[in-house]
Amino acid sequence: MTNLEKIKLFYVKTIILFRLLFIKIFRYIIFKEEDYKSFSKILINRDGAFGDSVVALPSLSIIRQNFPSAKIDLITFSDSGVTFSDLGLKDGLIDNILVRGKKNRKETLDELKENRYDLFIQLPQNLGLYKSIRNMFFVRFFLKIKSGFGWDSGRIKSFIETQKKYLQIPTETMRLLNNLKHERIIGDVAYPIKEKEPTDRGIVELLKRNIMVFIIGGKLKTKKWPLDSWIKLANLIGNDYEIIIVGGPLEVKEAEHINSRTKNSHNLCNKLSISELFFVFKRSQMAISNDTGAMHLCDAAGTNVIGLFSTRELSPKWYPNRRGAIVIENNINIANITPDNVYNTIK
Repeated sequence: MTNLEKIKLFYVKTIILFRLLFIKIFRYIIFKEEDYKSFSKILINRDGAFGDSVVALPSLSIIRQNFPSAKIDLITFSDSGVTFSDLGLKDGLIDNILVRGKKNRKETLDELKENRYDLFIQLPQNLGLYKSIRNMFFVRFFLKIKSGFGWDSGRIKSFIETQKKYLQIPTETMRLLNNLKHERIIGDVAYPIKEKEPTDRGIVELLKRNIMVFIIGGKLKTKKWPLDSWIKLANLIGNDYEIIIVGGPLEVKEAEHINSRTKNSHNLCNKLSISELFFVFKRSQMAISNDTGAMHLCDAAGTNVIGLFSTRELSPKWYPNRRGAIVIENNINIANITPDNVYNTIK
């Protein structure tokens, strides 16, 4: 480690400790320390879309395990994409899932205030110190909730490469579970998603064969593997697997393009519900995926995943959580990951 790297690392660790100290002080001042087990009305907040929701499911499951008889509501602010309400969660996990637009926060807070919750649990996104403390004050003095926890140091945007090189960065799932563990809220890790058999019998019959899933979706172009690379990989795989292509509405034409140029692929892009997709993933042998929400659903199903990453962000937090998963990452351009490289990893 160079002296410059030591300085960068010292800076990052100092900021983390500084934020955690302030959060601890403010929490001690404004919230009451009580026996959590006595609470009967709990409000959880987790924002974000598809992937953000899936990686938080083990935390929701463990919260329910610790509060089996409590009324638990979940509030999520999202203006687009798949959210908790679309996942097909198992009965009894959450009593009310409230999905609200970000522009309607004032009306939503007024609504929540009337419910008189005992406990607030934050499953945080990348909140900085200011937003964390601001939200703590909102919870305590506007929503009138006397106990709350879950805020952490958030993401440190400086010196990303140094952090990736020298710090142990937990996946997003483990980060949230570690926050709960700090409050002595522990349990069995599970993904409480219902699985539903597709009504198309052709898909069910197809799943009896060796299946490879291509997950081609992604919000950002910089995180999407080129179409030609998917085509070349499919042709390298040949008769070893039947390939199922999945993605969202924006990938329909891309899936058609891949399907028209390969003999071993089947286009199911935007044709399955989340519960049906979960069913398909559970019966597939392997998946190749961009850094996208469906990758986390596939990981939750226990399927072997090879994740393709290219980002200058703190990417390890979005790696697949399962031990058997493999990540191939190029920090410059995802197009630099070659089909041969992926195929050799499959082999």
